[in-house]
Amino acid sequence: MTQSITEKLANLTQDLLWMSEADYPWEVVSYDCSNVTPEQLLEQSNLPSNTSVETVTIERFFAPALREQSWHNEEEQATRNRFQQLFDFLNEQLNDLIVYRLKEVEIDVYVLGTVEDKTVGLKTTIVET
Repeated sequence: MTQSITEKLANLTQDLLWMSEADYPWEVVSYDCSNVTPEQLLEQSNLPSNTSVETVTIERFFAPALREQSWHNEEEQATRNRFQQLFDFLNEQLNDLIVYRLKEVEIDVYVLGTVEDKTVGLKTTIVET
C-alpha cells in the first residue's frame, strides 16, 4: 500500500511547483517508522539540533494554494485544482498529517502522515524573506 501511495504522490506532484519567492519542486519521502519527529528530520537533513522548527496544520499550509481568486487565469485555476487533488489525496490516504517547517528564510517543508507503520509524504523548499 505504501508503494502505491508514494507512486500516486509522485504523479500528483510531477511538474507541480510550490510558489514562494523561489519555486521548488516536490520530492516524495518515506521513512520506515511511524511518526517521524522533528529531531529525526533535523538529523537526517544534517541540520544542527537548535535549528528552527515550526509545525503547522496541513489546512493552514495549503490554504494559499487552494484559495480561488477571481483574477486566476486558466493556467492558475488548473494549478489550484492540482493542489486541491493533492490536498484531498493526502487527507484521504494518510493519518496524523502534519507539516514541519525547518530553518528560516530558505525553509525545508515536510508534509508527512502515516500509513501502516511508515511515515510518507512530501518535501519541498520555500523562500520567505
